[in-house]
Amino acid sequence: MPRKRIYTDEERLERHREASRRYREANLEKVTAYNKKWKSENWEYYSEYNREYLRRWRQNKKAGRVTS
Repeated sequence: MPRKRIYTDEERLERHREASRRYREANLEKVTAYNKKWKSENWEYYSEYNREYLRRWRQNKKAGRVTS
């Protein structure tokens, strides 16, 4: 019986990203519907997260550390 392959962390992440990309590509409508549903059910969390993200972005912009 062959031994199970052990992947490095980078390989594991790359495999996960690729599988996730393929799934999203194949099930675009399902993923879009799920994301819309999640956003509407968790709007408090989403708005708080967005507020914090924008606050950090503005802070970095003022400090002159814009990365993108």
